[in-house]
Amino acid sequence: MTPRPDGHVRPLLGAFVLGHLALHEEAAVRAHLDGCTSCREEASQLEPVVDLFPLVDPERLGTPAEPPREMLGEVLARIGRERATRRRERHRSITVRIAVAATLASALILTVIALWPSGPSGEVIAMTASLPGVQGEAVVHDDAGATWVELTTSGLSAGETYAVWFEEAGTRERAPLGTFVAVDGDLYISLYSTLPRDRAAAVGISDLDGSTVMEGTIPDLVAS
Repeated sequence: MTPRPDGHVRPLLGAFVLGHLALHEEAAVRAHLDGCTSCREEASQLEPVVDLFPLVDPERLGTPAEPPREMLGEVLARIGRERATRRRERHRSITVRIAVAATLASALILTVIALWPSGPSGEVIAMTASLPGVQGEAVVHDDAGATWVELTTSGLSAGETYAVWFEEAGTRERAPLGTFVAVDGDLYISLYSTLPRDRAAAVGISDLDGSTVMEGTIPDLVAS
């Protein structure tokens, strides 16, 4: 097999799906398809065409004429059905992964709440939202070696990813605490930061574009 300059095997895909390649060429094409998404996709689109070959009239082979319109329509319809099926399978797979992650997160939260003997104590921070219908509250804890936040939110767009951060006093830079995916109804999460409590001036939530969705000022330790 003579490799193309771009490294792809498209000129051999027709013979490959028909099974007309020599053994060494077929092995080389299969090895390429294992690592090349574009060639693998093109080969998968040719396979339905091969299934239609039994419908071809042998007497018309070699006769320069347009293929029957019904054959072209069937080929295009089968390709369309294959693509639609793949899209549905990808969407279903993504939905299942999100549902499993949300279920595991909910189970972890319930376990933490159940094991907490008398309820956590900390500094309650009222959060001001920039979007209607969005609410939230943060409880900031100052433990040895870490500052952590219990965050309760509701009204955020379900399925969207948001970032939680501390605003550092003086520099006003954001120190990330982590991210979460919003769900319908109330959501409870707890996140940890190495930023000392006395350097945290605010706690906030932003979308992936960096726009602040909700923010609350943390009172100065000296003032409190």
